[in-house]
Amino acid sequence: MSQGSVDYLAKDGRAYITINRPEKKNAMSNAMLDQLVEGYARAEADDDVRVVVLRGAGDDFSAGHDMSELGKEYGEPQLDKNGKPRRPSQRARLQYDKMYINRFRHVYESQKPTLALVKGYCLGAGLYLCEASDVVIAGDTLKLGHPEQKLGLSGAAYFAAWEMMNLGPRRARELLLMADTWDAARCLEYGMVNRVVPVVELDAAGEEWAERIVRLPRDGIVMGKAATLLAMESLGITGQFTYGHILHTLATNIRYDPDEFNFMKAKRDSGVTRMNRDQKDFYEKKD
Repeated sequence: MSQGSVDYLAKDGRAYITINRPEKKNAMSNAMLDQLVEGYARAEADDDVRVVVLRGAGDDFSAGHDMSELGKEYGEPQLDKNGKPRRPSQRARLQYDKMYINRFRHVYESQKPTLALVKGYCLGAGLYLCEASDVVIAGDTLKLGHPEQKLGLSGAAYFAAWEMMNLGPRRARELLLMADTWDAARCLEYGMVNRVVPVVELDAAGEEWAERIVRLPRDGIVMGKAATLLAMESLGITGQFTYGHILHTLATNIRYDPDEFNFMKAKRDSGVTRMNRDQKDFYEKKD
């Protein structure tokens, strides 16, 4: 099975960063997320790059983090004196979650303007990348959301502050608590994307906006982005990078009561595919 990659190409004032694992709907492993951060660092260091264009190979932007890695991110399971698995420590959780959120912070704080071209599935970690970008053009096939909130997080999202600023508190809570996926028209209405085009025209629309950006002076581009980040900080948005990992650590250590769907136990016992089916059946029965 392909492990996927995040590909980098710089030309004509643009840095193209492509999430390349289409057979898995561009689900990203930790290794791929590290490659993505390296791509943004390369773009920042290249004076000829004036805009970063983030896109997904195939029909989707990204279905989020590769769920096959869930349960392993906090290190190898430890056993107690009776040989039973122990929960990872809070310190191990905090260390990993801080590293994880800093990847998205790097995208958010890129010195160069960032343009995301989204289509198909844009979920979970994929949505964080969309939210971290300056401007977003969507294809009309877009399916955007945080369905992973059904796994027990119920609102502990890394970009919750940004979502509340952008959507307003009520719609942000709806996005996280209901964990539905929104289509392109709804995303445009709610301000999650700047523009919607037929998916076959997505690359051309991206090139049009990228060309308009690369015509701007280098210093103006960088100073404009710096001013934007200062404004976001004055609004308190960047605080999400200080507390986001703490809330995520707490949320991934919740207690499940007997009548609640425990996704980590289901994944351990049944695997990712069966877990998703079991979870769907559980919520449909509840409804």
